[in-house]
Amino acid sequence: MVRWESALVVAVMIEAVKADLTMTQFTNSAMSPPATLNTTIPSLEIDVVVPTSDVGSVEITGTLTYPKTSLYSFNCTYPPGYIVFVWIRDHLVCHTDPPFGNSESSTDGCPEYPLPAKEGQTAAVVIHMYSSVNHTGRTQMSVRWAALAEPMSAGSTPETVPIPASSLSASLPPAEHQRRELQDGLKVGWSLWSYNMLSVVRLPDSSVLTTVICQLSTQKCLEATHIEDTAASIRVGVFANDASYWQYYLEYQGLNISLSFAGGTGPLTALFEPLGCDTPSVNCSDYALVGTARFAWFRRGTVSSSPTQGTLTYTPLGMNPRKLSFTSPNDDALRLPSGVVDGATFVAVPLTDAVGVQESATDATPPSISGIKATIAAARAKEYGTYAKFGALASVAEGIQAAVMWNYIYVPAEYGPLLPVSRQWNFVKHPVNLDWGYVIFDWDNYFASYMASVSAKEIAYSNLIQVTRSRTARGFVPNYSAGGSKSIDRTEPPIGAKVLLELFKKFNDTWIVELLYDDLMEWNAWFVEERMFGPLGIISLGSDSISGYSDFAAGQMQGARFESGLDNSPMYDGEFFQTGFNKQGTYSIGQMQLYDVGFASMFVSEAMSLATLAKAIGRDADVPMLMARASSQRSLISKHLWDDQGSIFTNLFWNNSFYRRISPTSFYSMMAQAATDDQATQMIEKWLHSPDHFCIAPNGDFAGNSDTCYWGLPSIQAADPAFPPLGYWRGYVWGPMAQLTYWSLQEYDHVPAVRSGRKALCKQMTQLMLSQWSEHRHICENYSPHKTADDHGGDCSGTKFYHWGALTGLITLIEDGFY
Repeated sequence: MVRWESALVVAVMIEAVKADLTMTQFTNSAMSPPATLNTTIPSLEIDVVVPTSDVGSVEITGTLTYPKTSLYSFNCTYPPGYIVFVWIRDHLVCHTDPPFGNSESSTDGCPEYPLPAKEGQTAAVVIHMYSSVNHTGRTQMSVRWAALAEPMSAGSTPETVPIPASSLSASLPPAEHQRRELQDGLKVGWSLWSYNMLSVVRLPDSSVLTTVICQLSTQKCLEATHIEDTAASIRVGVFANDASYWQYYLEYQGLNISLSFAGGTGPLTALFEPLGCDTPSVNCSDYALVGTARFAWFRRGTVSSSPTQGTLTYTPLGMNPRKLSFTSPNDDALRLPSGVVDGATFVAVPLTDAVGVQESATDATPPSISGIKATIAAARAKEYGTYAKFGALASVAEGIQAAVMWNYIYVPAEYGPLLPVSRQWNFVKHPVNLDWGYVIFDWDNYFASYMASVSAKEIAYSNLIQVTRSRTARGFVPNYSAGGSKSIDRTEPPIGAKVLLELFKKFNDTWIVELLYDDLMEWNAWFVEERMFGPLGIISLGSDSISGYSDFAAGQMQGARFESGLDNSPMYDGEFFQTGFNKQGTYSIGQMQLYDVGFASMFVSEAMSLATLAKAIGRDADVPMLMARASSQRSLISKHLWDDQGSIFTNLFWNNSFYRRISPTSFYSMMAQAATDDQATQMIEKWLHSPDHFCIAPNGDFAGNSDTCYWGLPSIQAADPAFPPLGYWRGYVWGPMAQLTYWSLQEYDHVPAVRSGRKALCKQMTQLMLSQWSEHRHICENYSPHKTADDHGGDCSGTKFYHWGALTGLITLIEDGFY
């Protein structure tokens, strides 16, 4: 056992035993420099001795080399009073509970879903552990493994053994070091790092200021909110990439209030301005703002308040204190709900006028409202100035950045900050509180990186890393991933290599390609091995069966529909699902008996993108295989999926009959370069421009469109019987389809009809985005195809703030040379 006791004890032991992993120890619980101990340890059998409260957190890093080709499951033991995360090549193989649990059998590296590895294959090891309570005494932590012949049944507990020291080394590849330097550099400053928009969090110490809004007469309070919250109404403003400024309006219980912040790596400044207090319709004296102080994610520290001075003081474990000062002292006369203030550290002030909060030195004089307003005004002017370079498209660029940044968060279950689709969506199983809520969706998050890369490269990279490294034990990026729970039965549309290639062409950073290339190669190879069981060898959608795993219709037709990313598309109406392919122990594969134009085309695009990336990092030996892979699937698409009757590429049943339910995925055949120029022209003229089908007018001016198919590019063509009633992927307009169609049409720029169709697509899609962004400040998960969105009260047809809706504007920025 490795004994973690003091620098002296560890140093003595290291002299006698070969050291193979790096261990860094911190007095704070946020793993924030400076380190108090940086040494090496010989194994993952660790005897933890904590004689004082000085040990706040520990990071263990290195590389694991698998000694033989096998399947590996992992088991861990933890010290009490600690939060622990164990990642093997970013697979979260072990974690404590709290802070959250897992779906049964869904963890990479569990006996039901072990990690496959080849002899000599290496994987980065990262362990984060930090104390959540003041703890002294001796306990143990270990990470052990078992080599399995095949996946086991649910509930199996194979005997595990210590990982041999010979399999461990302290080194990490250069790209991993660069990755950690980038992501560690992002985890700093004040921002909306958690899902709650009322909570401003500072990293790395995790200090939290939550501004609760209370109505005194009803004793109702708003303690947490997000844009889709039905308890409040929110209208967002801009959000700076560096969090130096953000602002939004909030309506709650009849009160309208503007909330403005200047944060980032500077001192926090906040301004809360109630609106309409000088009118008879609003009694602002009936409302109060309660600022509460705590630490997020079980980080340790103490908080205190000075009611007479109106201050909150945070003292993180092992770090310097910081003070937040209100512009007025605590008002003891306010009758506040006990559920909000009992046990809380707070300052409460009436909202009869503007209230300010500013971070200041512990001995500074109280801030003034005028000073805070000046700070906020300067931050606002600076941020709005950043959009000027986009000219007439400034509002489009503003909306795209807002779509990304209002959904930019951090959670310790992921190594770096990331971009969930919305603050409403959370797939973490049984989180102890909202701090731990998040979800990563495959193509949703890839598109978020693409949008972020317009003006925030580092954020784009961090999110790109987290979604790619969310891949499952079998090597595919899953439909969803959250806190170690994943959709281990299915993937979603493969666009990771395409997005990485677009970022590489923009920034020319080879290290990010070196970091993620193998992951994306494994995903591409997975399609060959596990999604080509139909007689023709064209990709079909699937959903696998894993013992004990039952989330979201795994191993069933609906699970395969979910894999499409188009959960209820009419293209997949019916039951045509076959199970029992490629059985391995308790694991087997199921597939739709339908060749899929969209997925097959995206697969080709991924293979071609990987071939280009391979050349960029000197992996030339992979290029012939990748090009052959792309060529083979492209030829099959060209030969079998073109429907002469419909003049469009169409999904085909395994019995060689077409399934003529046409969506924009038919255009993706151009992304694969599977269409002849004549076929591409036919699809544009007969389908894209037709007001009976996809309603993109030739000049992008909506001419000839009906009010029900006004905006164009519905998710099922307008003559399909599913279109009139609409519903999710049954006719609403989606940003990702706009982006994928745009990429597809780019491949045929040499064909005049396709080029003009692409430009028309951009015009109509961006007008659609602006119709919601300008009116409601919403970025829609999906949009009504109706001219006035009368089927949804003029608003979004899906989630009201979901970042990929801004892809409808991004295509115009690209088209006009702003990318």
